[in-house]
Amino acid sequence: MTAILDVQNVSKTFVTPLDLAEKLANLMGATNREIRVQATSDVSLTIDKGEVLGLVGESGCGKSTLGRTVAGIHQASQGEIVWKGKKLSAMNAREKRAYVLAVQMIFQDPFSSLNPRRRIAQAVGEAPVAHGLISRKEQDDYAVEMLTRVGLDPSLRDRYPHQFSGGQRQRVGIARALAVNPEFLVCDESIAALDVSVQAQIINLFIDLREELDLTYMFISHDLSVVRHISDRVAIMYLGRVVELAPTRELFANPLHPYSAALLSEAPDLRSGKRSFHPISGEVPSPLNPPSGCHFHPRCPHSTDLCRTERPVLRQVAPGRQTACHLHAT
Repeated sequence: MTAILDVQNVSKTFVTPLDLAEKLANLMGATNREIRVQATSDVSLTIDKGEVLGLVGESGCGKSTLGRTVAGIHQASQGEIVWKGKKLSAMNAREKRAYVLAVQMIFQDPFSSLNPRRRIAQAVGEAPVAHGLISRKEQDDYAVEMLTRVGLDPSLRDRYPHQFSGGQRQRVGIARALAVNPEFLVCDESIAALDVSVQAQIINLFIDLREELDLTYMFISHDLSVVRHISDRVAIMYLGRVVELAPTRELFANPLHPYSAALLSEAPDLRSGKRSFHPISGEVPSPLNPPSGCHFHPRCPHSTDLCRTERPVLRQVAPGRQTACHLHAT
């Protein structure tokens, strides 16, 4: 398959600079420093056209930051995003505009991502008009088409977001993303805030749209059962780094990284019958002061002195499988 998106050694650091009072305090001998959070660190992965890549990890691991960087909401501090063989940093204004339209993001909370003062028809049809895809006269008919595509009654298009249920608002968010004819969707916990029955409907909608429109997904979620159902491959993240990347079936059958194994072993499974659960020991370290070497070593039962001092690189250990662990270095 042909890679449509290539993430090359992407890191994103958020910096909170010193305010005036802190700078003045430093002049008098204080030692205030900028707050620096390494949200993602040297992430590399490719996504083939038409596939679904699941991105999994605990809260705060950087998966949403990576998704927003891919979607162009955040600018990478280091590294490159390559779209169809061309670096984003090397694109001219026209090419960047095309990229912004081609890669759309669907957010976790549809209510906060919709303008409460705009009717649904405006929310769906405004971007296509602004980018010259349709004329102002076509906006209403186009909104009807998009709402119908995602399973909403188009007669509701003059309502406001608060007049819809959570599942309906998420369908509106999907319709708004589809309105600019994207090729790639970043789905950031896009079913997490919904009831289980509604989650199944939205997942099925994503699957249908993928087939109908030949879409490619980066599907960000902490729900392993959903990722297992919808994804072709899965990337496991821990504290800003990808620690394992593998086809979905192989990962769930035989996780290689200790963190992946611990994460999957504690996932609830109706087929396993009665069992006891043992959470991963320790707490997730703060990204303000991450551990040296392998970030997972304070919680890993297999850690060695090498793990504490040297960062393992993500390397291929089997066809189609990559892991960042010293246990698989040879």
